[in-house]
Amino acid sequence: MLTSAVAAESCADKHRRVNDNNNLIMLDGNARGNIKMMVSGMVGKDVDEQASGNIRFSRCGVLSDALFDYHKSEGHVILRMVNHTVKAQSGWESAYEIAVIIDKEGTQTLATHKQGKITFATDKSGLITSSTDSFTINDQKGFTTTVYSYDKQHRLVKSVARGSDALANDQYVYNYDKKGLLSTTASSKGSTTYHYDDKERELGSNEVSTTSISQISKIEDCQRFDTVGNCVLSYGRETEIFPLYVIKRHRSTAMQYQYW
Repeated sequence: MLTSAVAAESCADKHRRVNDNNNLIMLDGNARGNIKMMVSGMVGKDVDEQASGNIRFSRCGVLSDALFDYHKSEGHVILRMVNHTVKAQSGWESAYEIAVIIDKEGTQTLATHKQGKITFATDKSGLITSSTDSFTINDQKGFTTTVYSYDKQHRLVKSVARGSDALANDQYVYNYDKKGLLSTTASSKGSTTYHYDDKERELGSNEVSTTSISQISKIEDCQRFDTVGNCVLSYGRETEIFPLYVIKRHRSTAMQYQYW
């Protein structure tokens, strides 16, 4: 679960809710405190896999810049992804690139190449209401439009994506516990459940999902927290079940926070 910031105590509470929703959409998570910057790094223990992230926020918790980079090499398949999100005049813009490369005896062939830009549109309060993804897949143009819905407490409860990329078309549902903490997210491809301690710190998550050829389960456990209550070291275990074999993967993620 990627991190997001909440607003400073001096910022209006309504802005905190807006920021939490927006960061959940763009960063897939929430964090505690008035965060200025978060830097993260992930490394696979038994697989060639690395990821890095650098996220910056304004003094009142508005996302200003987020850069993510991911690389994985397993068997004959190499996966590379990069995503850069920046604050724009009327929302945010996110440029990304995904490449799937087949490596056979040292000869690499580009199998799939997706490149695009997502534009996040907001209402007058700054809350994201929709996004439009304009992209190319192997030089073929396409688009995906996503609409976001909120409940009476102004919490994100649903997103619906429709467009020309069948893999991106889906509906996500967000559920919260009695304390207002995100408890589950679910789509047609799988679901994630989040766990907290009595201090409302996120202890970890359990995720299950399916692909066209396998079933995947992931468990993420926080190993260490900082003084604010954000996780700074976590350990992940993944099991992918294919019809004829099973792959187990393990990874560690370290995070460092700077606060205003």
